[in-house]
Amino acid sequence: MTAEPVAGPVGIVGAGPVGLVLAARLASFGVQSVLFERDPELIRQGSKACLIQGDALEVLDKIGCAQEVDDEGVTWTVGHTYVRNTEIRRDVYPDRVGFGAFVNISQFRIEQIVLARVEQDQLCDVRWAHTVSSVEQDDDGVTVAVSTPDGDREFRCSHLVACDGVRSGLRESLGVRLTGYTHKDRFLITDIKAVLPLAKERHFHYDPSFNPGRQLVMHPQPDDVWRIDWQLPPDADIDAERTNGDFDRRVRQVIGDDVDYEIDWVSTYRFHQRVVETFKVGRVLLAGDAAHALPPYGSRGMNSGIQDADNLAWKLAHVLRSGGHDRLLASYDVERHAAARENLRITEATIRFMVPPNALRRMARSLLLAVSRRSRRAQGMVNSGRMAEPFTYRVSPIVDEQWEHPLRGAFAPDCAIGSGRLRRAFGNGFVVLIRADDAEQRSRFVAAVLASTSLTPADMVVVVAEGPGHAVGVMARPAASTGVTTVTAELDAFDDLYRITEPTWFLVRPDGHIAAGGAVATPDLVAAALARATGAGPGLADLGRVEPGRTYQEAPN
Repeated sequence: MTAEPVAGPVGIVGAGPVGLVLAARLASFGVQSVLFERDPELIRQGSKACLIQGDALEVLDKIGCAQEVDDEGVTWTVGHTYVRNTEIRRDVYPDRVGFGAFVNISQFRIEQIVLARVEQDQLCDVRWAHTVSSVEQDDDGVTVAVSTPDGDREFRCSHLVACDGVRSGLRESLGVRLTGYTHKDRFLITDIKAVLPLAKERHFHYDPSFNPGRQLVMHPQPDDVWRIDWQLPPDADIDAERTNGDFDRRVRQVIGDDVDYEIDWVSTYRFHQRVVETFKVGRVLLAGDAAHALPPYGSRGMNSGIQDADNLAWKLAHVLRSGGHDRLLASYDVERHAAARENLRITEATIRFMVPPNALRRMARSLLLAVSRRSRRAQGMVNSGRMAEPFTYRVSPIVDEQWEHPLRGAFAPDCAIGSGRLRRAFGNGFVVLIRADDAEQRSRFVAAVLASTSLTPADMVVVVAEGPGHAVGVMARPAASTGVTTVTAELDAFDDLYRITEPTWFLVRPDGHIAAGGAVATPDLVAAALARATGAGPGLADLGRVEPGRTYQEAPN
């Protein structure tokens, strides 16, 4: 094979949403990447992964893709739950600064939008019809053997990331186990184009007349497309139904006899509850469905994969640009494995309610569903899938566990500042948020941050909130400037969002999660917080050691 210099130091296997977002985020930090995709082009798969959560849209906003997704998608804030055709509950998600709580749009369309961004960036190189056949790594990098349309070739990468889905060939070649189980029940997805007399929101049905004894969920998509998910009986034969006319009757039972419709896509699937034992094997890392597989209820799959990419991108960039310690990459495994386990815990509870594993549980659920039509308390116990949200890294080796604050490790809340919003200050480097009571206190906090020798002008932004008036200031840190630009904001809202009861500073990571903070700011404290957040702090020597018990074995019984 002929050795070829790689177009970028990071190799990415798989040009799905996770791989594409990772490449774009790496480019935003000035890091080159090359994507190896075995398919010759993007493959359309209907409404697969049909929802992006508002906080995941913030990741796309960092790469200039969120607005187009938001404009094209269907934004909704109400989820309806029905039992035997009667609505028992409306889950209302509050309005937010920035993007809506949930936006329905297909994975394929997100891929198209992000791919267009990636193809415009000289730091990104997408290689179609390139299949990775083997990988060898050493202390300096990874050698990737690839089958290409021009023959077998070798590429050299600093690191390699598996984003090649639940059937990841790269994961298998590493010998990493995807632990857990695949559920025995089958589900049917049908995308239909129709104008329906329904609010363009989520509609979840238990035991409806059009799927008795089972579940059905409907999601609106752009251009009057509706996605309908049926839980199927064991003897269902969808191919036969499409031939003998029963499939039309199946759809008509849901939408009525008087509505014209066109079938856009049909697919059946069995869902997975799986996670790998480790997200990191030396210089090879795993992300998205290659690392964890989840059922669609709650829309946690693609959303958590995008958050994998955002978590990994800044850490890779820091290691490659700043000579950061490999322990920072090991924290990717710690944090995102914990996030995957939390997702599995939540979806396991939904599965056990949706598909009771034994006769006793089936009886209990039937009783609860019957009572829920009259009892408000019972209505709250009906599990129709808890929707996706960012994971909070409360236990992490790079988050200050000594700092007792409700937002430790959380995704930093957004709020309006002037004509913009706070989260627009996040994403490039570390950010310090300062809430001071007056100008003198603010100056002391800012001086402590600027005096921290660990912070470089290119990486630091300081955001200042000052009372008792209503002001929030945003200060960039160019080498020749120490000024603070102040813009109008609602200080009470800022205090409520950030749970502020005293003057406080917060250290926000490039992925928008809060790593540290406190009521006292000194150069040493700020420097120590940043050292820990970048994997260079004391007490992190064992970071990267995979502890036992990281398999996932739970299954219905």
